[in-house]
Amino acid sequence: MVMQAEAAKMISEPLSKRLNLGCGFDIREGYLNVDLHERHRPDLVADVTSLPMLPSGYFEEIVAQDILEHLERHKTIPTLQEWSRLLAPGAVVHLRVPSLFGLFELLASPGWRSMEKTEEVIHYLYGSQAYTGDYHLAGFTARLLAEYLSRAGLTVCKAELFDSWLFVVSARKIERLDHPLEIAHNVYFRILDRVGDQIELNDMAAAIAAGRLDQAGAEMLLMASEEAKFLATHPVYLRNYRNRLDIRLWGKALGKRVGRVLRKLRAK
Repeated sequence: MVMQAEAAKMISEPLSKRLNLGCGFDIREGYLNVDLHERHRPDLVADVTSLPMLPSGYFEEIVAQDILEHLERHKTIPTLQEWSRLLAPGAVVHLRVPSLFGLFELLASPGWRSMEKTEEVIHYLYGSQAYTGDYHLAGFTARLLAEYLSRAGLTVCKAELFDSWLFVVSARKIERLDHPLEIAHNVYFRILDRVGDQIELNDMAAAIAAGRLDQAGAEMLLMASEEAKFLATHPVYLRNYRNRLDIRLWGKALGKRVGRVLRKLRAK
């Protein structure tokens, strides 16, 4: 209680309606900048997983970049619930977290197979480990992140992929989205476990705006898509090659080729 009282004294008035959690040295003007370490000179020194000194339902925006991956996995949902408590109805939290599939795809890519590139991906995956707390303890898929946010009363309304391995996701404190583009972002992220590309998102948003599709219809459309069928029987890392590679035909062709080689060897 003493620590909470001391932390509350650090909060300037009037209290900003925008929060920058785990700010580090990224001190933002117009935000209440919060960090665990005093050396970063935040407006408020506090543990961002528990902020009882801040009012419920007050903030219009929360920025929480590069935080969740540093927490023990069992703290993910309680922390999101705490941030949801702080948000006003309809307000938004902005997250940035590692995409596990994005990292795995980098690691498997031809351009990332050198020792230096492999070590770079390992750095992204596990953190720099340069000081206490700079370790990654969790990772996320699109579907997993959307589910965790949902359990905290938050709904994904925008999702992008930065540098091929970082999810940049916004989630709104609302039960049901009504903006067509936000619905499109949400449906692609949850149903196909990925970020939608701009053409896909615009097409779906246009159909929703024109009344040709609602959210339930959009979900059914993606669940019945060729991509969804492909993912039901194939590894996710082959997703981007599904239109160029027919696995069954490739397998048969390889079998025939191996058979010809074996026959030639037996004939010698």
